[in-house]
Amino acid sequence: MELRLLRSRTLVLGREGIPLALAHRLVKQGRYHDANLHAGYGTDSVLEEIQRREHALGTLSEEQIALRIAADFCCIWRYDYPQRVHDLCARIGGRPAPGLRLHYQICPDRRAELISYATALKGWLQEKPVEEYEEGTQSVARRVYQYLGSREPLKDMLVERTFIGLSLRALNCSFWGIDNFRPQTPLSPFHAAEIDANAVHRMTQLERLIMKDMGAQARDFLCDVGGTAEPACHFKFIRRIDILVSSIGCLRWRGNLPPKDTAVSGRRGLTKTYLDILEQYWNGQTYRFDADGARIRDELFESLGKPDDTKQWLVACLWKNISDQTTYHTYPMRQWVDFVHIGEQYLDQLESAGRST
Repeated sequence: MELRLLRSRTLVLGREGIPLALAHRLVKQGRYHDANLHAGYGTDSVLEEIQRREHALGTLSEEQIALRIAADFCCIWRYDYPQRVHDLCARIGGRPAPGLRLHYQICPDRRAELISYATALKGWLQEKPVEEYEEGTQSVARRVYQYLGSREPLKDMLVERTFIGLSLRALNCSFWGIDNFRPQTPLSPFHAAEIDANAVHRMTQLERLIMKDMGAQARDFLCDVGGTAEPACHFKFIRRIDILVSSIGCLRWRGNLPPKDTAVSGRRGLTKTYLDILEQYWNGQTYRFDADGARIRDELFESLGKPDDTKQWLVACLWKNISDQTTYHTYPMRQWVDFVHIGEQYLDQLESAGRST
């Protein structure tokens, strides 16, 4: 799916990414800016309150509209959650914030990490010593080598197939809005490694050989690298690569399962904390927090600054969107395919004009 929606580009974005105004119609499709806040059936008292608050603001300024669109850029299934909540609160509070990314989009640091994985897989096949990798790649290479252990023919085929599979995944570093921290964001490379035109054919050959060798056990090892139908922005993408690579190392699916880290475990409880904090800001509901929760609350409240009608409306929208994702597993941007198309069309225009932002 991702390679049908996205394509490789040589553009270099400056501080200005895809204009938020282009997504306006995906946020406002009626009287209110609530297109992404409808979920479930029947009346919704929170949605009615959000609508009332928007109505009380009168005609919205361009800045208010841009912030309202930005409030829907928080996906609880992304690798950069819950940091994105902090970024959005900073933006709402008028503070510097990074560019906004949503469906399929990742930051350059995430791309670099995935490039390191591909580089390490290829290096393992070439028996390249860990010490010969660049400093930024050594930690990933050391982990990959530890998972894989010594070479043997079946492992070699599985690793080569995994390398090709990872290198076929899209690494889209475009962003929306203004990035106050990165002066430039190259959109290339778009893949974790350069592979030749015969790579897909080679991957098919390898899969046939692996199935012949492993039989029914091959099915798990021949999954989409990073997860089926889940792009590089998904919070379990790298976790699934680790599971695959560690399984190859012992030739038994999940036979050497790596421990979970904080990016994977405990997200549901963490989301409840963030929802309680945001609700306290926008409607005054009082909650008691442990030490970590109190620290997060203080950080978010400081970023947001003193509450006013606009800020509380925006935070209410952010709260509702996150809450609906948690309860109904909705997308933060309901018409997400249109969202991706809009961004890609804008980048097409930049390329046609021969300029960057």
